[in-house]
Amino acid sequence: MFFRAKPNLSDTHKAQIEFYFQQVVECIGHERVRLPVLSLAAMMEPFEAEPNADSVIRFAGKHLNYDTTGIQSHVEPKSTGASCSSGGCGGGTCDGPKGLIGGYQIETRTIVLDAEIRSDPTLGCATVVHGVVVDMIRQNKFSEMILPEMVEVAVIATGLGMPRNSVTLMGKSASYWDSTSWTVAPRPFLDIQKLAYANALAAWTRDENAPSWINDMAPELKRPMNNSLKYLFKTNDSFFDVSIHQPRLTQPQHDWWRLAESSLSTQQVIALRHLQCDTRFTEQQEILLVEKLRSANRSIVLHAIAAIERMSAEEHGNATEAILREWSLLTEHRDDEISAKSMCALTRRNGLSETTIETATNMLESSLRHVVFAGAYALSSLESISDYAVKLVDRCFVRALTACDYEFVEMFCIAYGRWFGDAEAHIKQLLGDSPEYLPVAMDILNREPDEVVSIG
Repeated sequence: MFFRAKPNLSDTHKAQIEFYFQQVVECIGHERVRLPVLSLAAMMEPFEAEPNADSVIRFAGKHLNYDTTGIQSHVEPKSTGASCSSGGCGGGTCDGPKGLIGGYQIETRTIVLDAEIRSDPTLGCATVVHGVVVDMIRQNKFSEMILPEMVEVAVIATGLGMPRNSVTLMGKSASYWDSTSWTVAPRPFLDIQKLAYANALAAWTRDENAPSWINDMAPELKRPMNNSLKYLFKTNDSFFDVSIHQPRLTQPQHDWWRLAESSLSTQQVIALRHLQCDTRFTEQQEILLVEKLRSANRSIVLHAIAAIERMSAEEHGNATEAILREWSLLTEHRDDEISAKSMCALTRRNGLSETTIETATNMLESSLRHVVFAGAYALSSLESISDYAVKLVDRCFVRALTACDYEFVEMFCIAYGRWFGDAEAHIKQLLGDSPEYLPVAMDILNREPDEVVSIG
């Protein structure tokens, strides 16, 4: 029996890591992602000779051929650690991946540590290296938000990732139901699967199909990395290509449209994220996008929906009848994210029909919050709904109140104001004289609401 090689990540997450790799190389240069990957022992050697942060800073700078003389370091209690101004890694702060023992301060180019790194040499080394790489990216005038995940990819890409690979950074993080929104509530650090793929990509770019440094890794990281490394050498399926030295992220639009026709899924995903159209779609462009909406690959379908929404935002008539028809069919897709995303896109383009309104009504009975939101968002855009739908909305409204889910409560209050001549009377009839929920509902009903267009 023959087994087809597979990467350890979904196409969306695989594309995300490859996109970060491309961002890194276009910021700091190709030569730095071809530097040797240093073993854990090699990275800890200078620290053992001089156990402080400055020795790690100098060592990392020498490896990267980067002048680190302007980078400072000091220790201060975690509770009083200074936060950074906007524009740093993660947007708003540069505290770095949750679980490291410090972060990077933008204004003073300072790595602020919560404790002496000798208290945990491996974690301390990983923290300092993270700060040096953030500094290098910033000093190379990277023009976009520096996300924590991107910094971690940069650390691994430049061969300094073994201390990071040797520690487990635990912590909860916010998540967003729409997987095409890469910059919304990013994880504070790479999870095991993304970390494994980033290391596989680092080995592949160096043409190392059996790197010796993999032996320093824990089994839970080594196995998925090996799987993806075999996949990369067998298929060369990657948007990032170390042999291409010219910038790819600023290539002309006709190249992005051509890349969207690639047979490689992650190249299609990244191309879809970069497509632009300042006029109506041409016939060829419309055919291509409809084809992507019909793809069997969920990542391609989701990013195609997002791409069309983005290109339709300027109201060039790009949400054509053919596209609206495909979105309508996708609202009944068995994948909950595809169905919810399609319903939201259809609603924003005023493309609801009797069939999709019925589908939206059925979505209210889902156990998934984003699916309920998609259905409620669609119904709330209408001037009136059926009595059956009102009963389902009422149940959702009460559940939202009891759960203190005020995003939903506000959306339903807006909808009640549209559907009923006296929304206040309807809510009072629904809630009775509840001393707990009625005042909250009345307060939200009577305040000036913001337009509800998405949900976290």
